Amino acid sequence: MGFAISHPFIERFREPDTPFLSPVRVGEFFGFRVQELAERARVHRNTPTARPHTPQLQKYLQDMLRVLTVATEMTGDPERAAFLLRNEPLKSFGYKTADTLIQEGRADAVIAYLESLAGGAAG
Repeated sequence: MGFAISHPFIERFREPDTPFLSPVRVGEFFGFRVQELAERARVHRNTPTARPHTPQLQKYLQDMLRVLTVATEMTGDPERAAFLLRNEPLKSFGYKTADTLIQEGRADAVIAYLESLAGGAAG
């Protein structure tokens, strides 16, 4: 059983020489300072630099990148997808952004919504 890597750009978010995501690299891509990333992940402000492998932080980073992957499939452009995730209010979610929903632990709902849009079932 192998992995099918649909978006090699995900590799650029890897913490060097580890199987973990880099809070610094993810933060830079989305335009978040490390402290902002900590707030979004609901971890101590020093966690991203002192303990980047913390499960709660890694879960948040994974959720951001899962949603980014789906949005990139729709837009064809990771930077545009990141912009939309941070800024576009979603009517179906009370005009919250995908970014806000991910912070609330609702990444799966955002993914389902984006997949329904891609399939033409919503919107």
